[in-house]
Order: sequence, then structure tokens, then C-alpha cells
Amino acid sequence: MADIAGKARAEQTEVTLRSKTMVLDFEGECRVERTGDSVRLSGLRLVAELPDPGGREDGGTVVLEQTGDSRQTGEEVAVPIGATVAQPDGEVKLIADVRWTAESAGDLVAADDEIGFVLAEAPESTVLFVRNLRVKSS
Repeated sequence: MADIAGKARAEQTEVTLRSKTMVLDFEGECRVERTGDSVRLSGLRLVAELPDPGGREDGGTVVLEQTGDSRQTGEEVAVPIGATVAQPDGEVKLIADVRWTAESAGDLVAADDEIGFVLAEAPESTVLFVRNLRVKSS
């Protein structure tokens, strides 16, 4: 069994929050466990600071955090992820199911180019899009 646990980062990740698109650098932690062809992900938590040009909905943080157990289907690992966007006017909690492929170095690449995070109580309302998410472990 190969275990990679520790720091994680997802640099230069394109994010659209409401209608504003920006590039963010996420930092955090995760654990990738491999047993043969089986991959398990646990403890994923990434945090990025939002830019603050001074508007009412500017500044704050985006936290992407694993909210349940990973499950493997073929080459992909599906993981429920919650996103918490905290800004001066308040906090919003969002959900998504993210499919990952695990590379040999323990890096994780989102299988979808774009991940839409929705309100749990209104799944038709996508509030946050994350594009080309690639998590590097160290």
C-alpha cells in the first residue's frame, strides 16, 4: 500500500463566483491511499483567499472540503465536496460530487473540466464554478 498524506495545493485554478471569474491558488491537505488498483481519498481540505478590490461582495475565502467517503468506479474516484464561501456579507455553503483520477505521484486531477457547486436546498442554482482543478500532494 502506498500512502501519500500531507500538504496539498491547487495553483492557478480558475473560479467563477456568481458572475466574477478569477484565478485562485488553493492550499491545504489531503491523503491518497493506494492498494493495487484501488485508490481512496480522505481528508481533502483546500483554502483560497478571494481578491478584495473593495466591493461589497469582494474578499473573503473559499474552502473546498471533503464531506463524505470516496468511492471508486473504474479509474475514477468520486468524492462529495462541500464549498464554503465566506465574505463580509455572510457565508454560503455549496455541494458537488467531484470525480478524480489519481496520478502515480499522488496528484489528483478532476475528471470534469468544470465543477459546478450548488446550493443543497436549490440544486438548480449553481453559485460557484471551478475549472481545471488539479491537486498536487507533497
